[in-house]
Amino acid sequence: MPEGPDVTAHRLVERYQLLSVLGSGGMGTVWRARDETLGREVAIKELTLSPELDAGGRAEACARAVREAQAAAQLRHPGIVVVHDAFIDDDRPWIVMQLLQGQTLDVVLKSQGPISVPFAAEIGLQVVKALIAAHTVGILHRDIKPGNIFLTADGRAVLTDFGIATVEGQATITRSGMLVGSPGHIAPERLRGESGGPQSDLWSLAATLYRAVEGISAYPGDDHIVVLTKVLTQDPRPPSAAGELAPLLLHMLAKDPRVRPDPVIVEGVLARVAQGGASGVIPLPPAPPAAAAPEGRTTVDVNWRPPRKPSRLLAPALAGGVLLLALAAVAVVVTDGEPETKPPAVAKSSAPVTSAPATASAAPAGKFTGPIDFCTVMTSAQARQIIKNFKGEGKASGSQEPSCAWDAPGAGVEIGLQGGSLDDDPYAMTPEDAHDRFHSRFQSALKGSDKVIWHYGDIGGESITSGIETKAEQLTGIGDEAYVTDTLGRLDAQKTEVVFRVSNVVIEVTHADVSRKTGGKQIRANAIQFARWAAENLKARS
Repeated sequence: MPEGPDVTAHRLVERYQLLSVLGSGGMGTVWRARDETLGREVAIKELTLSPELDAGGRAEACARAVREAQAAAQLRHPGIVVVHDAFIDDDRPWIVMQLLQGQTLDVVLKSQGPISVPFAAEIGLQVVKALIAAHTVGILHRDIKPGNIFLTADGRAVLTDFGIATVEGQATITRSGMLVGSPGHIAPERLRGESGGPQSDLWSLAATLYRAVEGISAYPGDDHIVVLTKVLTQDPRPPSAAGELAPLLLHMLAKDPRVRPDPVIVEGVLARVAQGGASGVIPLPPAPPAAAAPEGRTTVDVNWRPPRKPSRLLAPALAGGVLLLALAAVAVVVTDGEPETKPPAVAKSSAPVTSAPATASAAPAGKFTGPIDFCTVMTSAQARQIIKNFKGEGKASGSQEPSCAWDAPGAGVEIGLQGGSLDDDPYAMTPEDAHDRFHSRFQSALKGSDKVIWHYGDIGGESITSGIETKAEQLTGIGDEAYVTDTLGRLDAQKTEVVFRVSNVVIEVTHADVSRKTGGKQIRANAIQFARWAAENLKARS
């Protein structure tokens, strides 16, 4: 890795220019970098691989890192750092993320000491909302701790480093028996060798908030072996400064995940305490069914995925006095305390953090603050220029993500909001949020695909079941940014998609032609023309 004056000359995959080091540690190095394609600064995490890994182990580690980054890139929420890209360069995995300004909660606690109960509750509120969004799509974080909660300069608490996330239903690429996480923040069911679930993340959040208000871990100890033993065998240290948060934290730290409170209940209690109110009565979940536990051990079913076999690494590690953890498939020796360096995708601010993050985003609204009538972005006359046998008017469809279609036998065009968002209100995005969404989709589309399932029933496309999707190409002159892809089906059928951004909305245009009368170049040209008309129309609106 280049150092000193040569660092600014180093580029990754001929696109990213490394500028400076933001932090480094056992996990790797975080760089400030410039994305020369889009002309913006980003944070890039270079993951460190253990020198003991052989060629197969390095390949496995790289594959896991990229896969987990791809999982994190699915998430779009104001409380989750945006992952833009992931790739292998110089035989190492790199993850490109949003560059944030501010400090981690870990840095704040070390510089200012424990924080107030309402402040901690507000941080917890924003984090639990982010976790609910991630859990909804089957993604666990698995390493909630102060070093992975970033307090931004504009008053947000952002959850970072999904580098060891697990996606429900996907095979995990990791060496068998490796334990993932940070001592004192790993839920007891995971220490017992079970895979854990959403309630495991809530346990880790409780451990983090406990430390934030108490200034000490819920399971203090001189070394990691002592801490792990206490988590497995003892109750947490009785809190003395947690105030109204105390009952909730103790409830969330229950060893049996089945008796921890529901995330929605946690959200409600944190909201009340953040406003200076009382925590109120915390409803207890139904009593877990009685079950015979082998060898006197409690059986835990978190309804997430089948339990793994107990870790083969944990027992000898405890016996030997050293615990090795796997972080993004990299084996590292855990040191005492939280890491001194910042997590990825952050840039440190010298200003102290003295107040709670804002409950609602204060970012200015974009151009579009309410539903768009997509049937007005193209006239019937324009539709006939693209679809020669088109008659009638565009037909609206959809409710949460409205769209409009102009269909005729053999060909059709549809336009609507680009889907897949976790936002409750897509029109509440800022232009920067929309840019991040656009870029994330563009990065995925750059790879293309050798098999895409598709059909367009309204134009007689039921027989089309699969095709090859070409790699995305950037377009100019359409909205603020745009790209195009083609899906090539059987019998000369083709579907062209143009995705573009105008201010704070990301729009998708789909033009499919199964008539076998229109050449592929013309189908693409038609789709681009339609997108250009739509973008011009939307830009002209007040």
